[in-house]
Amino acid sequence: MATRKVISKKSEPIKKVEEVPVIKEAPALIVEEASDDQSSNKSSTGLERKRVCIFCQKKISPSYTDLATLKRFMTERAKILGRGRSGVCSKHQRAVAKNIKYARHLSLLPFVPQV
Repeated sequence: MATRKVISKKSEPIKKVEEVPVIKEAPALIVEEASDDQSSNKSSTGLERKRVCIFCQKKISPSYTDLATLKRFMTERAKILGRGRSGVCSKHQRAVAKNIKYARHLSLLPFVPQV
């Protein structure tokens, strides 16, 4: 029967790392900076307000014939905006994307912007 040879390595002693003091900023300064910005979506409590889907609010569904509404969900480079930027619920975001693509194939909307 073969015998195994066990090789052990000497371990080096563990060096201690010095702790660095953490400087915490006063939360009052952060709240004051957020309250100065008038154009943000934050309320007086400092929390973001909830966006409401315009299709759910008006109780309509997106249509490929309504080009003005569909252009609202596209960038100037003719890309489809995501849910986070457009503020539409996931159900209607899928419908918006599908209708934009259908309108592109019917040549109602551009695939790329004009140069």
